[in-house]
Amino acid sequence: MTALTAALGVTAASAAPGPPSWDDVEQARGDVVATQLAIARIEDAARAAEQTYLDAARSAVQLGEDHHLAQLALEQAEAAAERLELRRDAALARAAESGARAAQLAAQLARSGSGDLTTALLTGNADDAEDLLYRLGAMSSVGARSQAVMDSAVQDKNTAEALTAQADVALDERERLADEATDSLDAAIAAAEQAEQRLAAQQIMMGELAAQLASLTGRSEQLERDYLAGLGGDEEPAPGNPAPGTPSNPAPSPSAPPSNPAPSPSAPPPAPGPSPSIPPPAPSPNPAPSAPPAPSPPAPNSAAVATAIAFARAQVGEPYQFGGRGPSVWDCSGLTMQSYAAAGVTIGGHSATRQYTTAASRDRLVPYAQAQAGDLIFYSTGGATSGSKYHVTLYLGGGQMIEAPYPGKTVRIVPVRSYDRVPYVARPTG
Repeated sequence: MTALTAALGVTAASAAPGPPSWDDVEQARGDVVATQLAIARIEDAARAAEQTYLDAARSAVQLGEDHHLAQLALEQAEAAAERLELRRDAALARAAESGARAAQLAAQLARSGSGDLTTALLTGNADDAEDLLYRLGAMSSVGARSQAVMDSAVQDKNTAEALTAQADVALDERERLADEATDSLDAAIAAAEQAEQRLAAQQIMMGELAAQLASLTGRSEQLERDYLAGLGGDEEPAPGNPAPGTPSNPAPSPSAPPSNPAPSPSAPPPAPGPSPSIPPPAPSPNPAPSAPPAPSPPAPNSAAVATAIAFARAQVGEPYQFGGRGPSVWDCSGLTMQSYAAAGVTIGGHSATRQYTTAASRDRLVPYAQAQAGDLIFYSTGGATSGSKYHVTLYLGGGQMIEAPYPGKTVRIVPVRSYDRVPYVARPTG
């Protein structure tokens, strides 16, 4: 058990007094008080193991979103560099052409022997004054055209040099962002692997805890495993471990289902199900929005919504994979993006943050209290409306949502979580 605790990354302080040993379990059997204490320790260990995994999982999806944003920035930089290269190449071609004209003019001036092509017009035989005046007029016209050729050559050369410098800067920025995207990808993959490792360690621990609990209660190990699984859940942070910055007196979620009364912490577990001995904290309040949504939210397009929801439902049970966008693996924004793509609707690309900002730019943010089926629900640190959004789900109505949750999990339908939820949803259609 000590090795499992270490594998899960639980410190001595956070795990104290820790799950009971098998010796503790054997000694507790037949003693009502000792049995109750051992059960309570098992329950606490189960919650701690689940929370350790969830902390790693949330970190993984946050780093995954960081990579999505870095990749989008790289793609934008690549497009900008490509445009500048095209403009630079066109400017260089114009500069070469105008330079060639200027060189030809200079050669003609040199051949005239006077340094001015127009003076050659005055050479030759003029039979009368009228012919001389004609030649003088032609000299002035050609002189102006000569100056225009020279000015154009200088301007084209300066433009080409400026665009070359800008293209060089854009290429350097593209290289920097490429390195950043690579680094963020490595970090996201490492975090996802760590979350999966912690989930595997948690599942082993849950098996041993279920066996201990079955020994104390006389029920089957599977029944106790189901019961312990219900204790953890990922609705909210574990009691006593709120996320940084979470206020102490939050308001309830408008759509959260009512919770069942919690059993006494010292009583043996009742029928299996999510009945924690210590009730979870109330949902955290959502901060004031940085920009209000449109005053009159549009009604969603029922046909597009039905198609998107049907597509998402068809993926239930398929595994989460960082960067997954189908056909059989998914991350959160990949699932929502492809669900609406099936209905012919673009929602902002493969990024929860971009899906939120795209909806904001289209005036399609709606207060959560007015959410309808097909809306996108977002999660960010503290529920902030500014900054990045680390998770996005598809609202099904009735307080339920479908999501590709975390590494090690599968696409699933769950009650809407209030923890870290952004106070606005996005309505892709209308």
